[in-house]
Amino acid sequence: MNDKIKKINLNHSFIFFFVVNIFCILIFKYSNLNISTILCLLLILIIGVSHGSLDHIKGQKLLELFNFKSIYIFYISYILISGVVIATWMLLPSITLIIFLIIASYHFGKEDTQFLINNRSYFTQMLYFFKGFLIILAPLYFHFQETVAIFKLLLIDNEMFYLSLNFIETNKVIQLGYSVVPCLVFFFSLKILKSKNL
Repeated sequence: MNDKIKKINLNHSFIFFFVVNIFCILIFKYSNLNISTILCLLLILIIGVSHGSLDHIKGQKLLELFNFKSIYIFYISYILISGVVIATWMLLPSITLIIFLIIASYHFGKEDTQFLINNRSYFTQMLYFFKGFLIILAPLYFHFQETVAIFKLLLIDNEMFYLSLNFIETNKVIQLGYSVVPCLVFFFSLKILKSKNL
């Protein structure tokens, strides 16, 4: 059963990667085509909602780990954590955004890679983080001004935050990161392959 899930995940990742690359080629070829809002909405409705709809299954496994019987504990905790995140966002949006991007980096890398790796070493955790970090860096690398505009739409009104982003842009830190991070992904992948625990 586990091998079937791994095969489905691998096929899903390959198909998604292929479709996204085809889409990017079409967008670059026909740059006057502006359907990004519709595309984002469709991706959220098709992939995002279905991805989040499995949270209760993960919650049941978490409750079993802590020997809790009632699923209501998960739902109440889930709603409370959501409320805390919203309140923190309203009070400290720039710090909350940075924490969110760090967690998202690890999450994206893990979700895309964990079905291929049975190893839980330090190198695996670093691989997850840096692989996901490429996804987080991409908008800043390819569309810096548009990404900053999105941050402003998210109610980030912190001068120090934008001064830091300005420093990052003027000193080509993102370009450096986008050349270093793939090397780190490759390095940690090699370390995991050498450990022979795949």
